Amino acid sequence: GIERRKCLHCDAEKTPQWRKGPSGPKTLCNACGVRYKAGRLVPEYRPAASPTFVVTKHSNSHRKVMLLRQRKE
Repeated sequence: GIERRKCLHCDAEKTPQWRKGPSGPKTLCNACGVRYKAGRLVPEYRPAASPTFVVTKHSNSHRKVMLLRQRKE
């Protein structure tokens, strides 16, 4: 059977490549994995393709993520 994976950060099930995250290899989708490697994977970040994406809480733009964080403080 096909192993169903989910990105541990954003719950995405479809990705061109599974990437390494804090929980080990192949635990993050491509988008989140790239962010994680760059040290920019924060709770407010979500790829737009993520099933858990909420416009008011998440963004796939680092600049917008920083704005969302400032608003909370």
